[in-house]
Amino acid sequence: MADLDWHNAKIIAELRMKAQKSLRQLSEENELSPNTLAQALQRPYPKAERIIAAAIGVSPQTIWPSRYNTDGSTSRRKGKRSIAKSNPDYIAIEYKGGKK
Repeated sequence: MADLDWHNAKIIAELRMKAQKSLRQLSEENELSPNTLAQALQRPYPKAERIIAAAIGVSPQTIWPSRYNTDGSTSRRKGKRSIAKSNPDYIAIEYKGGKK
């Protein structure tokens, strides 16, 4: 059976107990907008996951096993936007003249 991601309440409780901070405090401490780290509770957000996990003292893979492969790499595929940043010609060719 695959490991389940921690419940949001457990993440918040662990953060309160181990780091004695809220997600908002941790966000501001890392020079992020107050609600930035809370986004990791709802969707994959590698940077936020690393910050939260470090504050708790575990790896992001421990908290969100569904978001990571067994080797520790993220299980997320790169979308077209990410591909376009590294290779702008890809999008230009694919959408040349506004047509596929």
